[in-house]
Amino acid sequence: MAKTRKIQVTLDEAQYEQLAEIARREDKKLARVVRESIVRYCIEPAVERKRQEALQRLMALEPTPVPEDYAGWESEYARLKGGGSMTAGGVKGGGVTAGIEAPGEHDDSE
Repeated sequence: MAKTRKIQVTLDEAQYEQLAEIARREDKKLARVVRESIVRYCIEPAVERKRQEALQRLMALEPTPVPEDYAGWESEYARLKGGGSMTAGGVKGGGVTAGIEAPGEHDDSE
């Protein structure tokens, strides 16, 4: 179970009565209504705002061009990573391509 902390909140009479009515109507304890309200109106919007900001940063990135020469791209990638060369079918020189095929390497005639 997650560690919990206790807080104290001071409400005026009208606020208390409105929350108590919601708790009665939903058959929940008043503390649960308060916790759910905090999540719904404070925490969830903050998480969504962060998600939207991350998406905006991602969408603002410059597009990365698709390599025309896969073998050349693969060699350059391996060089930049600091290991020998990689092959499309496995491991060579410390790189792994996990069975990625270069364009034109797959034979559909079988």
